[in-house]
Parts: sequence; C-alpha cells; structure tokens
Amino acid sequence: MTTHTASAAETAVAGLRTSFRRAGQGYPLLLLHGWGGSSRLWHYTLRDLADRYMLIAPDLPGFGASPPLSGRLSLERLADWVIAFADALGLERFAINGHSLCAAVAVHVAARYPERVSHLIVTSFSTFRDERERRVVASIHHLMALWLALRRPWMLDVQPLMRLVGSRFFYRLPADHALLRETFADFLAMEQRTALETARGAGSPTISAALAAVRAPALLIACRHDQIMPPPGAPVAAARIPRCRLVWIEQCGHLPMLERPHEYHAILTEFLKDGAV
Repeated sequence: MTTHTASAAETAVAGLRTSFRRAGQGYPLLLLHGWGGSSRLWHYTLRDLADRYMLIAPDLPGFGASPPLSGRLSLERLADWVIAFADALGLERFAINGHSLCAAVAVHVAARYPERVSHLIVTSFSTFRDERERRVVASIHHLMALWLALRRPWMLDVQPLMRLVGSRFFYRLPADHALLRETFADFLAMEQRTALETARGAGSPTISAALAAVRAPALLIACRHDQIMPPPGAPVAAARIPRCRLVWIEQCGHLPMLERPHEYHAILTEFLKDGAV
C-alpha cells in the first residue's frame, strides 16, 4: 500500500495569503473545517483517502494560519471565498464536504454555484425547525464566541480546562493527548472578530433557502451524541435538501473524522463511489 503524506501550501485568495493542506490525486474533494477548527481537523482524512481523491483542506480566513477577511462576514461571502479559493487552484468542478458551521458554507456554495459542485457532503450539521430553535442555536454559538474573549495562551497547558472543552466535542475523549491538544489549540486560535461574526451565521435565515436550492446529490452525516449541533435538527436539514441521504454514526460526538475515522471515511467513500466520482 502506498503511503500518502499531506503537504502544506499557500496561495493568494482575494489578495490574502491562504494556508491549506493537500494530499492525493484524482477527483478533487474540498474539505471545509468547522467553527473553531483548521485544516488539521482533516488529518486522518488526508491520510486515509488520498489514494482515491485529490483532497484539499484550506484554513478558512481567520482560522488556523490564514489571516482574517476585512469587512462584514456572512455565509454568502464565505461561499464566494471558497469559489475564489477553488479558482486560485484551477478547480473547475469538485465535490465539497463542510463540517459544522462550514457545512452551511458548503450548502451556500452548492446553492449559489451549482455548476461547480458535483457532490455535497455536510457533516455534523443540523438546522432549526422553527424560529425559537433558530434563536437557541444562534445564542449557543454566540455564547461560545464570547467565551473566547476570556482566553489566554496559558490555557492550552491547563489539562482540566482542555478536557472540559473537549468533552463538548467528543463522545469519548481521544487517548491521543496530542490530538486533543491540537483541537483545543485551534479553538483558542480563532481570530476574535471572525469567531463572533461567523458564530452569528449559525442562525442565518438564508440557510433554509440555500438547503432547498441545492441541486447536487447530497449526503448528511450526523452523529447521535453531538452536543454542538442538536441531532433532532439533522433529519430536518436532510429533508430540506432535494436529493439528500442521511446517515447516522452512533456513539460519536461532533468530530467524527477524528473520533470515528474508519466508519466516517467508509460512508464518504460509498457515497462518492455511488455517484461515480
């Protein structure tokens, strides 16, 4: 078996330096990390699926090693940024997989640019059934963003705090201390304004219309013990996308690509294989 190693690279998008990781050859699959993450979230995916696809995982603006965008942020603007990123790499058509909040970004990419997206995958994503739930989801993400105002660099070395935050994202905390530390470091490293403005996107009223406008074959991977995106909203989101398959992962929290990578990758591969990618 050939061993594939992800390479780190940079490109300019809208005049700003953008960091990304790339691995493999074949049909392109863009991987968008969620709120509080970075391209490191896809470590196992870049390793395990590189023999099938060209995997490209950017650090979105204001996350990881990419500087933030100026001006107001919105799901639509981030979707346009993703297309500009794909243009910078010469990708005309691709599959896209968005996690958590950036699943909503991926949905907007598919809705606004249907000719560019062959397959849509949304991971750990749910939506609201009514206005009350929309406000609850939005308030949860806003409170998490406000908490970041209290962060300090030394928090990364406070293991009880790291485990407390990690317990919100994992069903079972990983035995690999380095993996947990990386996840917490990315969470602490978000640029403050980016964190606040993107958190507001969780309750954006544009999400429902974008879900309905998707034309690509779609897959929603939901986790039964997700404490960030409420599981009851996953079937609601899947039902609003015209051609969407919903698959559950049991005993898993918000980060299936880290907590249950083998099962997660098998689901991805089956979906893309059925679509002849």
